[in-house]
Amino acid sequence: MEITNYEGTDLLRVENFLQHHTNLEQKTVCTLLKTCNVSFVLEGINRWQSTMICELKDSYVQQSQRYVTLDADGYSLPELKEEDREKAEELVGRAFALYTEMSQLKEAFKGRPKKEHYLYGISVEDARYILPLAVKTNISVATTGDKLLDWFRMMNRPLDRQMFADVHDELLRVLPETLGKWLDTQPYEYENDGVLNQFYQDDLDRITPKKPVVLLHTFAQPELKAGLGALTSTKAELPSEVLQQWGAEAAEKAKGVTKRVLGYGHTSIAEQCRTTFGMMFSLVTYHQQVRHRLPSTFREPWLNILLEPERPPVIPQSVIDGGFEQQYRRLVQDMQRFQQRIAGHYRNGLWRYFLLNCQQVKIITSTNARMDCGMLQERICCNAQWEINAIAVAKLEELRKLSDILYQYAVPSCVYGNCKEGKMTCGKAAQMREKYRLNEESNMK
Repeated sequence: MEITNYEGTDLLRVENFLQHHTNLEQKTVCTLLKTCNVSFVLEGINRWQSTMICELKDSYVQQSQRYVTLDADGYSLPELKEEDREKAEELVGRAFALYTEMSQLKEAFKGRPKKEHYLYGISVEDARYILPLAVKTNISVATTGDKLLDWFRMMNRPLDRQMFADVHDELLRVLPETLGKWLDTQPYEYENDGVLNQFYQDDLDRITPKKPVVLLHTFAQPELKAGLGALTSTKAELPSEVLQQWGAEAAEKAKGVTKRVLGYGHTSIAEQCRTTFGMMFSLVTYHQQVRHRLPSTFREPWLNILLEPERPPVIPQSVIDGGFEQQYRRLVQDMQRFQQRIAGHYRNGLWRYFLLNCQQVKIITSTNARMDCGMLQERICCNAQWEINAIAVAKLEELRKLSDILYQYAVPSCVYGNCKEGKMTCGKAAQMREKYRLNEESNMK
């Protein structure tokens, strides 16, 4: 892999400061770096690396997997014994071959093909579910200088050091030398995975293939929280005094205030309502989830996937309809057995190279209502990828049980206005309005 198009603003100034001021505290240097900007492109990293990088919650643009290179240079493997490497290459080759076969076009086509242009009705977006995380990709990064500390913390984690060795060395090559050495030698405290698993296990157990979206925790009266938030900025009285004046009508009055203030476009009060959800989805969708930088998320350890081989893979309906289900399942089973073998014979989690996009991971994520409205507006759109859409629809169903008012506009633009998709519109605005538009007259004005 290689880092290209590197640029760092003001990093040389920090470099010079470090050279003349020794023994600076970590927090002090981080403050110096906060206003520095760093940009570069990582070329030829694998999908596992890019997923972990996206967990750092900076700004990333990643190459679509529709452009995956289906040859020996299209994936990266760790150092393995000859027998294991041959098996790895065979399995990755089978995945590439199945991907290619499933996503064949009927004929040469210019532009972005639709489902009807594929021989078996399987788009590349669905065919990619069978690809391993060893597949190469490119990712463009823009971040602040202080976040580089998170990068080195991730790369120097004992379990991940070997898998990030190439990225680590490339970053040291492009960064100013003194700053790079400082970042690379900082002491870090790492999470105790055993304690985290013990704490979150009950919540993780509530997330199942049959119930992949679970509301775990929320405030008892979300509209009251939002209403009080609005009044806090507009009333001379203390919030407790307002509550006392409202008495038994507090909930209804807060609902009215919330609706009125949101109607003015002051959506910041929706941040006073927070929810925590448990979710389970494919690594395709997980990658999309972590690219949204606002939610606070706990991901179960990757090892949980290995320890639960019975956890079902996600199989796109188009793959089933196209007649490839059995081939797909056989390859998943063979790859899972290989993951077990690599985990048993090698250290440092090298088996993660062979995770498939279709394998499922569980997360616990905390968001506020304003944040959820923004994400769901995009994901409930019919043009959103089908699995992301299904997760979003299930989440909205739970959220609207809490409050119609706070989540009234957590829907695509076509429900209360015009479609923003332009020529890409699905043409289903009327059905979307019928399904998601609330009866506003029934809400308190």
